[in-house]
Amino acid sequence: MPGKVKVKIVAGRNLPVMDRSSDNTDAYVEIKLGNTTFKTDVCRKSLNPQWNSEWYRFEADDSELQDEPLQIRLMDHDTYSANDAIGKVYLDLNPLLLPVVPGPVKNVWSSDNSTTSSTSLSGGAVMSGWIPVYDTMHGIRGEVNVIVKVELFSDFNKFRQSSCGVQFFCSPVIPYGYHAQVIHGFVEELVVNDDPEYQWIDKIRTPRASNEARQTLFLKLSGELQRKIGLKALDLGGNAVIGYQQCFDLEGESGIVVRGIGTAVTLVRLQEVTLQPPPPPLASSITSEE
Repeated sequence: MPGKVKVKIVAGRNLPVMDRSSDNTDAYVEIKLGNTTFKTDVCRKSLNPQWNSEWYRFEADDSELQDEPLQIRLMDHDTYSANDAIGKVYLDLNPLLLPVVPGPVKNVWSSDNSTTSSTSLSGGAVMSGWIPVYDTMHGIRGEVNVIVKVELFSDFNKFRQSSCGVQFFCSPVIPYGYHAQVIHGFVEELVVNDDPEYQWIDKIRTPRASNEARQTLFLKLSGELQRKIGLKALDLGGNAVIGYQQCFDLEGESGIVVRGIGTAVTLVRLQEVTLQPPPPPLASSITSEE
């Protein structure tokens, strides 16, 4: 089912000097999700730019939202030469795809395991704050303040290709505040892709572009692997995976292999119990002997 992503670029701070003649930077931001890209206006001659941009809107399938990271690239505008890259931010949208209320799961105690209901995440999930801007050649290069809002309509049916709503925990123990109603069993998956480090285009592109191509691929493979393991957990009747681990194997020219393992479980949130104060002790009668 489709989902909507809205992004607002608020400001930047502590950006590096990109124009040596003026000791300033003419910064703007590119926002990309899938094949759609937006650009902010150029904030001229400032190392702490204030964009306060409009809301940029993306529409994508929920499975694409799980696989594709949101890419935010800061650039320095040059009039008479190519624009220079300042740095980049990758945002994983999976934490924003969890339902507000727990989705329906299969009743393991009944022969009727079908679940056809659906729920709309009214209002959506929001993430905002200052995020470090990273460049693969120079490291951290300032921060950018962004607001990301995801509105998703999740359809709980057996034909869907996404696993939105499945929670992942790296710890092998049951997370605090939850009870494991059912432990379904071990789940695993692997994803294989060509390594861009060994593609012919590396001979003509810059080291930064080559590094970013690999970095972007790692994030996409990580999201795809998590989505597929989540689907296996749903097929077993679970709503979460605990003890989740990912392993990247770089096998030279044969490509990149990403493996993931975990345990599918059905988690139930513990209800808060209001503790009543204990009753006062009964007054004991004291008799004195005359």
